[in-house]
Amino acid sequence: MVNVVGIGGGIGASRLWLTLNDALDDGAADGPSGLTLVVNTGDDLWAHGVRVCPDLDTTLYALSGRQDVERGWGTKGETWRCMEALRGLGGEVWFNLGDTDLATHLLRTTWLRDGVGLAEVTRRLAAGMGLRCRVLPATEQPVSTQLLCTDGERRSYQEFLVRDAAGPRVHEVTYAGIPAARPAPGVLETLESADLIVLGPSNPVASLGPVLAVPGIREALRDAGCPVVAVTPTVSGVPFDDPGEARRADSRQRLMESRGVQPTATGAAEMIRDLCDVFVLDAADAQEADAIRALGPDVLVTPTLASGGRAPRALADAVLGAAGAARRVRSGAIGGARR
Repeated sequence: MVNVVGIGGGIGASRLWLTLNDALDDGAADGPSGLTLVVNTGDDLWAHGVRVCPDLDTTLYALSGRQDVERGWGTKGETWRCMEALRGLGGEVWFNLGDTDLATHLLRTTWLRDGVGLAEVTRRLAAGMGLRCRVLPATEQPVSTQLLCTDGERRSYQEFLVRDAAGPRVHEVTYAGIPAARPAPGVLETLESADLIVLGPSNPVASLGPVLAVPGIREALRDAGCPVVAVTPTVSGVPFDDPGEARRADSRQRLMESRGVQPTATGAAEMIRDLCDVFVLDAADAQEADAIRALGPDVLVTPTLASGGRAPRALADAVLGAAGAARRVRSGAIGGARR
């Protein structure tokens, strides 16, 4: 495997990227790894005067070893004196930025205001954090995931997830700015040269959906000359004890239901059935395998849930090994949605 491209965003995806990057790095002492990540920017927002890119930052922090693995976001050993001071001055603080985390946003904001594109800004931040893989934003144009909830209020995704704890029911999800968006520099070229494309375990509406909605990206995936493997973003057979994980699961359920699909692995597969050759299903949901095969992709069953801030190595090995099965799918030896 030479060029592996991961697509998506969010905490679940970052945990897979970390393990996948380690697998690709095995035996390679120097130079870049074979992994390129195309990351969601639909969550990006202005907060406290700085430009925040939650999914890009989660990816950068996970791969550089800076991530707080218990929370799944932000940096480890974080302090919150700036947010405390803002509250003390009467500021509205529902979106918390740690003191160390602020350095990333301050530098990004400075470069953006100097006219540097988001792809180059991200490259500089990745280099500063010592990453060996390549990280690309899906687009440099502003895109915002907007939710129209059943209470009549329109919210950004971060307002829904963080401020409102994924409580409101969702009527409709749109991606503001998508018609004017274009794939960021390097994205289409990366997809064209890929040996394997992996759709990460990301919220299919909020973290994967905005990437696929950028004009040209979905078409590039359909036309890709390499296998496309998707990893399930949802595991119904295992309850979540962690409040953060439970909130993200509630968010995923509300957003998938707003698209008229069940919040299950089968529902997620239905949303990308035209894009993937192989769908990786968690062992706890093995009973859904036949339903997913009926949609077109082949199915690979393996444990997918992360532990200690990273996906299991068996998952990364299965994803890389699925390329052979995917090639058989695309050649027509077994079923397949992208033929």
